[in-house]
Amino acid sequence: MKTLEWLSATAFWKKEMLFFRKLLDEYAGKFTADDDHKKVHHLQNIVTYYKDELIDSLAAKLRLHEKKLADMLETKDELNTVYIKEHIALMQELQSANDQVRDYKEELFCLIEKAM
Repeated sequence: MKTLEWLSATAFWKKEMLFFRKLLDEYAGKFTADDDHKKVHHLQNIVTYYKDELIDSLAAKLRLHEKKLADMLETKDELNTVYIKEHIALMQELQSANDQVRDYKEELFCLIEKAM
């Protein structure tokens, strides 16, 4: 079940990244300081990377993981240690991505708040 929750999260992240891109585009011109321009550029790069690469990669890993689980249950191989190790590693990778998204979101909102 956890993989389905993460699949839902990846779909939500994609929508968030589109919103963040629009937000950055809308407010980028309001910054005059070089540091702020660098932050905007940095956040735009992060949004592009997450939206176009990372999230899709994570979603593909999750779908493959779900397929492996279905195959494992079909063959009644519930003690498949390779799958269990993969599961733990994937869950850690997703939690890390979630933490990064949260941190970038906070950084983005703090920056945008300065422009309001």
